[in-house]
Amino acid sequence: MKQIPKVFLILACMGISVWCHAMEHIPEAHVKIEQKAYSLLLAQKAQGQLPNGRVMFDFLVAKGIIKDSVNANSAYPDFDLGRQFLSDRQIFHFMANSQYVMQAMRQYHTIEAQQAYILKKALPDALNMVYTLLRETIDNPVAASEAGRGIYVLMHAITDSYSRDHTIRNPNTFDLVNIKSWQLSRLFWPKATKQLEPKQLDHVETMWFLHTTAGTADEVWEYENGDLRPEAQAAANALKDVLITIYTALTAQDDVDELITDYMAKHFKPQMAKVEADHFVFADSDTKIPLSYKAGYANNANVFKLDRYPLISHMVYYQNALDAANIRSFGYEIGYHITPRAAFSSTSFFQRLPYGFTLAVNENTNTLKEASFLESLQLKAAAKVAIYLPLRNLVWEPRIGYGITPFYTSKLHSGFIGGFDVAFNLGRDNNRMRTKRFAIGYEYDTSGLHGYHSVLLKAGFNNWQGRVIRK
Repeated sequence: MKQIPKVFLILACMGISVWCHAMEHIPEAHVKIEQKAYSLLLAQKAQGQLPNGRVMFDFLVAKGIIKDSVNANSAYPDFDLGRQFLSDRQIFHFMANSQYVMQAMRQYHTIEAQQAYILKKALPDALNMVYTLLRETIDNPVAASEAGRGIYVLMHAITDSYSRDHTIRNPNTFDLVNIKSWQLSRLFWPKATKQLEPKQLDHVETMWFLHTTAGTADEVWEYENGDLRPEAQAAANALKDVLITIYTALTAQDDVDELITDYMAKHFKPQMAKVEADHFVFADSDTKIPLSYKAGYANNANVFKLDRYPLISHMVYYQNALDAANIRSFGYEIGYHITPRAAFSSTSFFQRLPYGFTLAVNENTNTLKEASFLESLQLKAAAKVAIYLPLRNLVWEPRIGYGITPFYTSKLHSGFIGGFDVAFNLGRDNNRMRTKRFAIGYEYDTSGLHGYHSVLLKAGFNNWQGRVIRK
Protein backbone atom coordinates (compact mmCIF):
# COMPACT_ATOMS: atom_id res chain seq x y z
CA MET A 1 0.00 0.00 0.00
CA LYS A 2 1.35 3.41 -0.97
CA GLN A 3 1.91 6.04 1.70
CA ILE A 4 -0.84 8.65 2.02
CA PRO A 5 0.58 12.15 1.38
CA LYS A 6 1.28 14.06 4.59
CA VAL A 7 -0.66 17.17 3.56
CA PHE A 8 -3.87 15.20 3.25
CA LEU A 9 -3.32 13.53 6.61
CA ILE A 10 -2.90 16.97 8.14
CA LEU A 11 -6.13 18.21 6.56
CA ALA A 12 -8.01 15.15 7.76
CA CYS A 13 -6.64 15.53 11.30
CA MET A 14 -7.63 19.20 11.31
CA GLY A 15 -11.18 18.30 10.35
CA ILE A 16 -11.40 15.63 13.02
CA SER A 17 -9.96 18.03 15.60
CA VAL A 18 -12.58 20.68 14.82
CA TRP A 19 -15.28 18.03 14.94
CA CYS A 20 -14.17 16.68 18.33
CA HIS A 21 -13.67 20.14 19.83
CA ALA A 22 -17.23 21.11 18.96
CA MET A 23 -18.55 17.92 20.51
CA GLU A 24 -16.76 18.01 23.82
CA HIS A 25 -18.24 21.07 25.52
CA ILE A 26 -21.70 21.51 26.99
CA PRO A 27 -22.18 25.21 27.87
CA GLU A 28 -22.89 25.43 31.59
CA ALA A 29 -24.78 28.71 31.21
CA HIS A 30 -27.43 27.03 29.04
CA VAL A 31 -27.85 24.28 31.60
CA LYS A 32 -28.26 26.58 34.58
CA ILE A 33 -30.50 29.11 32.82
CA GLU A 34 -32.84 26.39 31.52
CA GLN A 35 -33.03 24.85 34.98
CA LYS A 36 -33.78 28.28 36.44
CA ALA A 37 -36.62 28.70 33.95
CA TYR A 38 -38.18 25.44 35.14
CA SER A 39 -37.90 26.51 38.76
CA LEU A 40 -39.55 29.84 37.93
CA LEU A 41 -42.39 28.07 36.13
CA LEU A 42 -42.91 25.51 38.89
CA ALA A 43 -43.00 28.27 41.52
CA GLN A 44 -45.57 30.36 39.64
CA LYS A 45 -48.98 30.59 41.29
CA ALA A 46 -52.27 30.48 39.43
CA GLN A 47 -53.22 33.86 37.98
CA GLY A 48 -56.02 34.94 35.66
CA GLN A 49 -56.77 32.18 33.16
CA LEU A 50 -53.51 30.39 33.92
CA PRO A 51 -53.24 27.51 36.41
CA ASN A 52 -50.23 27.15 38.68
CA GLY A 53 -46.84 26.35 37.20
CA ARG A 54 -46.85 22.69 38.20
CA VAL A 55 -50.04 22.11 36.20
CA MET A 56 -48.54 23.82 33.15
CA PHE A 57 -45.26 21.90 33.48
CA ASP A 58 -47.06 18.55 33.71
CA PHE A 59 -49.28 19.44 30.75
CA LEU A 60 -46.27 20.28 28.58
CA VAL A 61 -44.66 16.98 29.54
CA ALA A 62 -47.85 15.06 28.71
CA LYS A 63 -48.03 16.74 25.29
CA GLY A 64 -44.43 15.84 24.48
CA ILE A 65 -43.25 19.45 24.46
CA ILE A 66 -40.56 18.97 27.12
CA LYS A 67 -39.04 15.98 28.85
CA ASP A 68 -40.29 14.88 32.27
CA SER A 69 -37.23 16.30 33.97
CA VAL A 70 -35.83 19.61 35.13
CA ASN A 71 -32.46 18.58 33.71
CA ALA A 72 -31.43 20.81 30.82
CA ASN A 73 -31.39 19.80 27.16
CA SER A 74 -30.99 23.11 25.37
CA ALA A 75 -27.18 23.00 25.39
CA TYR A 76 -27.00 20.25 22.78
CA PRO A 77 -27.88 22.32 19.66
CA ASP A 78 -24.35 23.75 19.99
CA PHE A 79 -23.20 20.36 18.66
CA ASP A 80 -24.77 20.88 15.22
CA LEU A 81 -21.69 21.76 13.16
CA GLY A 82 -23.63 23.52 10.43
CA ARG A 83 -25.12 25.83 13.03
CA GLN A 84 -21.72 26.18 14.62
CA PHE A 85 -19.75 27.21 11.57
CA LEU A 86 -21.89 28.39 8.64
CA SER A 87 -22.31 32.15 8.71
CA ASP A 88 -25.96 32.12 7.68
CA ARG A 89 -26.76 29.43 10.29
CA GLN A 90 -25.44 31.56 13.14
CA ILE A 91 -29.01 32.74 13.52
CA PHE A 92 -29.61 29.55 15.53
CA HIS A 93 -27.31 31.17 18.09
CA PHE A 94 -29.04 34.52 17.60
CA MET A 95 -26.14 36.05 15.68
CA ALA A 96 -25.96 38.03 12.47
CA ASN A 97 -24.66 36.86 9.12
CA SER A 98 -21.16 38.25 8.62
CA GLN A 99 -22.20 40.00 5.39
CA TYR A 100 -24.42 42.40 7.37
CA VAL A 101 -21.45 43.55 9.45
CA MET A 102 -19.32 44.08 6.35
CA GLN A 103 -22.09 46.04 4.65
CA ALA A 104 -22.49 48.24 7.72
CA MET A 105 -18.76 48.99 7.81
CA ARG A 106 -18.80 50.06 4.16
CA GLN A 107 -21.92 52.21 4.31
CA TYR A 108 -21.68 53.94 7.70
CA HIS A 109 -18.96 55.51 9.82
CA THR A 110 -20.38 55.73 13.33
CA ILE A 111 -20.92 52.84 15.69
CA GLU A 112 -24.53 53.86 16.29
CA ALA A 113 -25.38 53.89 12.59
CA GLN A 114 -23.53 50.63 11.98
CA GLN A 115 -25.34 48.89 14.82
CA ALA A 116 -28.71 50.16 13.63
CA TYR A 117 -28.04 48.84 10.13
CA ILE A 118 -26.98 45.39 11.36
CA LEU A 119 -29.97 45.12 13.68
CA LYS A 120 -32.43 46.03 10.92
CA LYS A 121 -30.88 43.44 8.59
CA ALA A 122 -30.38 40.58 11.07
CA LEU A 123 -33.51 40.88 13.21
CA PRO A 124 -35.94 39.64 10.50
CA ASP A 125 -33.80 36.47 10.18
CA ALA A 126 -33.94 36.01 13.94
CA LEU A 127 -37.68 36.61 14.19
CA ASN A 128 -38.33 34.22 11.30
CA MET A 129 -36.35 31.59 13.20
CA VAL A 130 -38.11 32.18 16.54
CA TYR A 131 -41.56 32.25 14.93
CA THR A 132 -40.97 29.09 12.91
CA LEU A 133 -39.47 27.03 15.73
CA LEU A 134 -42.16 28.13 18.17
CA ARG A 135 -45.00 27.46 15.73
CA GLU A 136 -43.58 24.03 14.83
CA THR A 137 -43.30 23.14 18.51
CA ILE A 138 -46.93 24.07 19.10
CA ASP A 139 -48.21 22.23 16.02
CA ASN A 140 -46.08 19.08 16.09
CA PRO A 141 -43.46 18.94 18.87
CA VAL A 142 -42.18 15.41 18.23
CA ALA A 143 -41.74 15.90 14.49
CA ALA A 144 -40.16 19.32 15.08
CA SER A 145 -37.48 17.72 17.23
CA GLU A 146 -36.99 14.92 14.71
CA ALA A 147 -36.40 17.58 12.06
CA GLY A 148 -33.57 18.97 14.16
CA ARG A 149 -35.41 21.95 15.59
CA GLY A 150 -38.07 21.82 18.31
CA ILE A 151 -38.29 23.31 21.79
CA TYR A 152 -34.70 22.84 22.94
CA VAL A 153 -33.21 24.38 19.79
CA LEU A 154 -35.58 27.32 20.33
CA MET A 155 -34.62 27.62 24.01
CA HIS A 156 -30.95 27.58 23.04
CA ALA A 157 -31.43 30.51 20.63
CA ILE A 158 -33.48 32.51 23.13
CA THR A 159 -30.80 32.06 25.80
CA ASP A 160 -28.09 33.12 23.36
CA SER A 161 -30.03 36.28 22.58
CA TYR A 162 -29.36 37.50 26.13
CA SER A 163 -25.62 36.81 26.04
CA ARG A 164 -23.36 39.84 25.72
CA ASP A 165 -21.19 37.93 23.26
CA HIS A 166 -24.18 37.48 20.95
CA THR A 167 -26.11 40.73 21.29
CA ILE A 168 -26.09 44.13 22.90
CA ARG A 169 -29.21 44.84 24.94
CA ASN A 170 -30.23 47.87 26.96
CA PRO A 171 -29.14 46.94 30.52
CA ASN A 172 -32.38 48.25 32.01
CA THR A 173 -35.11 47.31 29.50
CA PHE A 174 -33.23 44.51 27.68
CA ASP A 175 -34.35 45.98 24.36
CA LEU A 176 -32.03 44.99 21.50
CA VAL A 177 -29.34 47.45 20.40
CA ASN A 178 -27.28 45.18 18.14
CA ILE A 179 -26.90 41.57 17.01
CA LYS A 180 -23.28 40.48 16.70
CA SER A 181 -21.56 38.16 14.23
CA TRP A 182 -19.13 35.34 14.99
CA GLN A 183 -15.45 36.18 14.65
CA LEU A 184 -14.58 32.77 13.21
CA SER A 185 -17.05 33.10 10.33
CA ARG A 186 -14.49 35.14 8.35
CA LEU A 187 -10.74 34.83 8.00
CA PHE A 188 -10.13 38.58 7.76
CA TRP A 189 -12.15 41.26 9.53
CA PRO A 190 -11.56 44.99 9.12
CA LYS A 191 -10.01 46.59 12.19
CA ALA A 192 -13.17 48.63 12.76
CA THR A 193 -15.20 45.47 13.43
CA LYS A 194 -12.93 44.49 16.34
CA GLN A 195 -13.46 47.60 18.43
CA LEU A 196 -13.97 46.81 22.11
CA GLU A 197 -17.00 47.98 24.02
CA PRO A 198 -16.24 50.25 27.00
CA LYS A 199 -15.07 48.14 29.93
CA GLN A 200 -17.79 47.72 32.54
CA LEU A 201 -17.20 46.98 36.19
CA ASP A 202 -16.97 43.20 36.86
CA HIS A 203 -17.63 42.44 33.17
CA VAL A 204 -15.20 40.80 30.75
CA GLU A 205 -14.32 42.74 27.62
CA THR A 206 -16.51 42.27 24.57
CA MET A 207 -16.55 43.75 21.07
CA TRP A 208 -19.20 45.99 19.54
CA PHE A 209 -19.80 43.81 16.50
CA LEU A 210 -18.28 40.37 16.99
CA HIS A 211 -18.61 37.34 19.24
CA THR A 212 -15.03 36.68 20.31
CA THR A 213 -13.47 33.37 19.36
CA ALA A 214 -12.99 32.61 23.06
CA GLY A 215 -16.59 33.53 23.91
CA THR A 216 -15.59 34.74 27.37
CA ALA A 217 -18.84 36.62 28.03
CA ASP A 218 -20.77 33.38 27.56
CA GLU A 219 -18.96 32.06 30.62
CA VAL A 220 -19.78 35.03 32.85
CA TRP A 221 -23.45 34.44 33.63
CA GLU A 222 -23.48 34.39 37.44
CA TYR A 223 -21.97 36.24 40.37
CA GLU A 224 -19.48 34.64 42.75
CA ASN A 225 -22.28 33.86 45.22
CA GLY A 226 -24.11 31.83 42.55
CA ASP A 227 -26.86 34.36 41.78
CA LEU A 228 -27.65 34.88 38.12
CA ARG A 229 -26.57 38.11 36.52
CA PRO A 230 -29.41 40.33 35.24
CA GLU A 231 -29.08 39.20 31.61
CA ALA A 232 -29.09 35.53 32.66
CA GLN A 233 -32.13 36.12 34.87
CA ALA A 234 -33.84 37.84 31.93
CA ALA A 235 -33.02 34.83 29.73
CA ALA A 236 -34.57 32.47 32.29
CA ASN A 237 -37.71 34.60 32.38
CA ALA A 238 -37.86 34.52 28.57
CA LEU A 239 -37.66 30.70 28.62
CA LYS A 240 -40.41 30.53 31.23
CA ASP A 241 -42.55 32.84 29.10
CA VAL A 242 -42.08 30.72 25.97
CA LEU A 243 -43.29 27.65 27.89
CA ILE A 244 -46.34 29.59 29.08
CA THR A 245 -46.97 30.79 25.51
CA ILE A 246 -46.95 27.19 24.28
CA TYR A 247 -49.27 26.11 27.10
CA THR A 248 -51.69 28.94 26.27
CA ALA A 249 -51.62 28.14 22.56
CA LEU A 250 -52.49 24.50 23.26
CA THR A 251 -55.24 25.11 25.81
CA ALA A 252 -56.92 28.41 24.97
CA GLN A 253 -58.90 29.51 21.95
CA ASP A 254 -56.56 32.45 21.39
CA ASP A 255 -55.04 32.98 17.97
CA VAL A 256 -51.68 31.18 17.85
CA ASP A 257 -50.14 33.76 15.53
CA GLU A 258 -51.07 36.56 17.94
CA LEU A 259 -49.63 34.69 20.93
CA ILE A 260 -46.32 34.21 19.15
CA THR A 261 -46.07 37.81 17.93
CA ASP A 262 -46.89 39.06 21.45
CA TYR A 263 -44.08 36.94 22.83
CA MET A 264 -41.58 38.21 20.25
CA ALA A 265 -42.68 41.82 20.76
CA LYS A 266 -41.91 41.46 24.47
CA HIS A 267 -38.51 39.76 24.26
CA PHE A 268 -36.96 40.93 20.97
CA LYS A 269 -37.99 44.57 20.74
CA PRO A 270 -35.33 46.91 19.28
CA GLN A 271 -34.45 49.87 21.48
CA MET A 272 -35.17 52.35 18.67
CA ALA A 273 -38.55 50.89 17.72
CA LYS A 274 -42.13 50.61 18.89
CA VAL A 275 -44.77 47.98 18.17
CA GLU A 276 -47.48 48.93 15.68
CA ALA A 277 -49.87 46.52 13.96
CA ASP A 278 -47.66 43.42 14.24
CA HIS A 279 -44.53 45.31 13.21
CA PHE A 280 -41.51 46.84 14.84
CA VAL A 281 -41.47 50.42 13.55
CA PHE A 282 -38.16 52.27 13.92
CA ALA A 283 -38.29 55.85 15.11
CA ASP A 284 -35.20 56.96 13.15
CA SER A 285 -36.41 55.76 9.74
CA ASP A 286 -39.33 54.28 7.85
CA THR A 287 -38.09 50.74 8.53
CA LYS A 288 -40.78 48.24 9.50
CA ILE A 289 -39.95 44.68 10.55
CA PRO A 290 -42.87 42.21 10.62
CA LEU A 291 -43.56 40.11 13.68
CA SER A 292 -45.72 37.52 11.93
CA TYR A 293 -44.19 34.95 9.59
CA LYS A 294 -47.24 32.72 9.19
CA ALA A 295 -47.33 32.87 5.38
CA GLY A 296 -43.79 31.52 5.07
CA TYR A 297 -44.51 28.97 7.77
CA ALA A 298 -47.47 27.59 5.84
CA ASN A 299 -45.50 26.97 2.63
CA ASN A 300 -42.15 26.00 4.25
CA ALA A 301 -40.43 29.11 2.86
CA ASN A 302 -39.27 29.94 6.40
CA VAL A 303 -37.52 26.61 6.76
CA PHE A 304 -36.01 26.81 3.29
CA LYS A 305 -34.39 30.09 4.28
CA LEU A 306 -33.05 29.23 7.73
CA ASP A 307 -32.35 25.47 7.67
CA ARG A 308 -31.42 24.18 4.26
CA TYR A 309 -28.98 21.68 2.82
CA PRO A 310 -27.93 20.47 -0.65
CA LEU A 311 -30.27 17.96 -2.26
CA ILE A 312 -28.80 16.88 -5.63
CA SER A 313 -25.30 17.91 -6.71
CA HIS A 314 -23.90 17.62 -10.23
CA MET A 315 -20.12 17.92 -10.61
CA VAL A 316 -17.63 17.47 -13.43
CA TYR A 317 -14.10 16.80 -12.30
CA TYR A 318 -10.47 16.53 -13.31
CA GLN A 319 -8.42 13.80 -11.61
CA ASN A 320 -4.63 13.71 -11.55
CA ALA A 321 -2.44 11.04 -9.98
CA LEU A 322 -0.06 12.29 -7.29
CA ASP A 323 2.38 9.42 -7.71
CA ALA A 324 2.40 9.67 -11.55
CA ALA A 325 1.86 13.16 -12.88
CA ASN A 326 1.09 12.02 -16.42
CA ILE A 327 -1.93 9.91 -15.37
CA ARG A 328 -5.07 12.02 -15.58
CA SER A 329 -8.76 11.54 -16.27
CA PHE A 330 -12.05 13.38 -16.44
CA GLY A 331 -15.38 12.42 -14.92
CA TYR A 332 -18.89 13.29 -13.81
CA GLU A 333 -20.38 12.77 -10.36
CA ILE A 334 -23.94 13.02 -9.08
CA GLY A 335 -24.62 13.21 -5.36
CA TYR A 336 -27.77 12.73 -3.30
CA HIS A 337 -27.73 14.43 0.11
CA ILE A 338 -29.69 13.51 3.25
CA THR A 339 -30.43 16.25 5.80
CA PRO A 340 -29.56 15.66 9.46
CA ARG A 341 -32.29 14.90 11.94
CA ALA A 342 -32.48 15.34 15.75
CA ALA A 343 -30.29 18.10 17.15
CA PHE A 344 -31.00 18.50 20.85
CA SER A 345 -30.41 15.02 22.28
CA SER A 346 -27.10 13.98 23.77
CA THR A 347 -27.59 10.55 22.18
CA SER A 348 -28.31 11.79 18.65
CA PHE A 349 -24.73 12.26 17.46
CA PHE A 350 -25.07 10.38 14.17
CA GLN A 351 -28.52 11.81 13.52
CA ARG A 352 -26.99 15.28 13.54
CA LEU A 353 -24.64 14.48 10.65
CA PRO A 354 -25.71 15.25 7.09
CA TYR A 355 -24.73 12.37 4.83
CA GLY A 356 -25.13 11.35 1.24
CA PHE A 357 -24.30 9.01 -1.61
CA THR A 358 -22.46 9.60 -4.87
CA LEU A 359 -22.24 7.85 -8.23
CA ALA A 360 -19.45 8.80 -10.61
CA VAL A 361 -18.06 7.75 -13.95
CA ASN A 362 -14.67 8.75 -15.30
CA GLU A 363 -12.80 7.94 -18.48
CA ASN A 364 -9.25 6.54 -18.34
CA THR A 365 -8.11 6.70 -21.94
CA ASN A 366 -4.89 8.36 -20.81
CA THR A 367 -4.10 5.32 -18.64
CA LEU A 368 -5.60 2.44 -20.66
CA LYS A 369 -4.27 3.55 -24.02
CA GLU A 370 -5.24 0.38 -25.86
CA ALA A 371 -8.83 0.51 -24.57
CA SER A 372 -11.79 2.18 -26.24
CA PHE A 373 -13.55 5.03 -24.50
CA LEU A 374 -16.29 2.70 -23.23
CA GLU A 375 -13.81 0.08 -22.03
CA SER A 376 -11.84 2.71 -20.11
CA LEU A 377 -14.80 3.86 -18.04
CA GLN A 378 -14.55 3.41 -14.27
CA LEU A 379 -17.77 3.44 -12.24
CA LYS A 380 -17.54 4.59 -8.62
CA ALA A 381 -20.12 4.52 -5.83
CA ALA A 382 -19.51 5.99 -2.39
CA ALA A 383 -21.14 7.05 0.86
CA LYS A 384 -20.07 10.26 2.56
CA VAL A 385 -20.77 12.49 5.55
CA ALA A 386 -20.65 16.28 5.64
CA ILE A 387 -18.69 17.93 8.44
CA TYR A 388 -18.86 21.70 8.39
CA LEU A 389 -15.69 23.69 9.02
CA PRO A 390 -15.06 27.28 10.09
CA LEU A 391 -14.37 30.00 7.53
CA ARG A 392 -15.84 30.48 4.07
CA ASN A 393 -18.66 28.01 4.76
CA LEU A 394 -16.42 25.03 4.00
CA VAL A 395 -17.61 21.45 4.37
CA TRP A 396 -15.28 18.48 4.75
CA GLU A 397 -16.76 15.32 3.18
CA PRO A 398 -14.97 12.05 4.03
CA ARG A 399 -16.12 9.21 1.79
CA ILE A 400 -15.66 5.51 1.24
CA GLY A 401 -16.80 3.42 -1.69
CA TYR A 402 -15.91 1.03 -4.48
CA GLY A 403 -14.72 1.43 -8.06
CA ILE A 404 -14.73 -0.94 -11.02
CA THR A 405 -14.08 -0.97 -14.80
CA PRO A 406 -16.92 -3.29 -15.90
CA PHE A 407 -16.43 -2.87 -19.65
CA TYR A 408 -12.66 -3.50 -19.82
CA THR A 409 -12.34 -7.14 -20.84
CA SER A 410 -8.54 -7.36 -20.79
CA LYS A 411 -8.30 -6.78 -17.06
CA LEU A 412 -10.84 -5.89 -14.39
CA HIS A 413 -9.66 -2.96 -12.32
CA SER A 414 -11.63 -2.92 -9.09
CA GLY A 415 -11.03 -1.91 -5.50
CA PHE A 416 -12.08 0.13 -2.52
CA ILE A 417 -11.94 3.89 -2.76
CA GLY A 418 -11.50 6.28 0.14
CA GLY A 419 -10.77 9.96 0.53
CA PHE A 420 -12.47 13.27 1.06
CA ASP A 421 -13.57 16.51 -0.57
CA VAL A 422 -13.40 20.03 0.79
CA ALA A 423 -16.41 21.69 -0.85
CA PHE A 424 -17.97 25.12 -0.85
CA ASN A 425 -20.70 27.07 -2.59
CA LEU A 426 -19.73 30.19 -4.51
CA GLY A 427 -21.72 33.28 -3.62
CA ARG A 428 -24.72 33.66 -1.36
CA ASP A 429 -27.23 30.85 -1.55
CA ASN A 430 -30.19 32.17 0.44
CA ASN A 431 -33.45 31.91 -1.48
CA ARG A 432 -31.77 30.55 -4.59
CA MET A 433 -32.94 27.29 -6.08
CA ARG A 434 -29.42 26.25 -7.04
CA THR A 435 -25.88 27.46 -6.41
CA LYS A 436 -22.45 26.98 -7.99
CA ARG A 437 -20.49 24.32 -6.11
CA PHE A 438 -16.73 23.69 -6.11
CA ALA A 439 -14.52 21.13 -4.39
CA ILE A 440 -10.95 19.94 -4.12
CA GLY A 441 -10.52 16.34 -3.11
CA TYR A 442 -8.13 13.51 -2.38
CA GLU A 443 -8.75 9.90 -3.39
CA TYR A 444 -7.02 6.65 -2.53
CA ASP A 445 -7.87 3.83 -4.94
CA THR A 446 -6.68 0.33 -4.05
CA SER A 447 -6.95 -0.74 -7.71
CA GLY A 448 -4.19 1.71 -8.66
CA LEU A 449 -5.99 2.38 -11.94
CA HIS A 450 -4.96 6.00 -12.09
CA GLY A 451 -2.41 5.89 -9.32
CA TYR A 452 -3.03 4.97 -5.72
CA HIS A 453 -3.22 8.62 -4.73
CA SER A 454 -4.82 11.38 -6.73
CA VAL A 455 -6.19 14.87 -6.40
CA LEU A 456 -9.54 15.91 -7.84
CA LEU A 457 -10.80 19.34 -8.86
CA LYS A 458 -14.59 19.53 -9.13
CA ALA A 459 -17.01 22.17 -10.39
CA GLY A 460 -20.76 22.12 -10.79
CA PHE A 461 -23.89 23.08 -8.90
CA ASN A 462 -26.40 21.81 -6.37
CA ASN A 463 -30.03 22.53 -5.67
CA TRP A 464 -31.43 22.81 -2.16
CA GLN A 465 -33.86 21.19 0.25
CA GLY A 466 -35.36 22.65 3.39
CA ARG A 467 -34.98 20.52 6.49
CA VAL A 468 -38.73 20.18 6.78
CA ILE A 469 -40.92 18.23 9.17
CA ARG A 470 -41.95 14.90 7.71
CA LYS A 471 -45.37 14.15 9.20
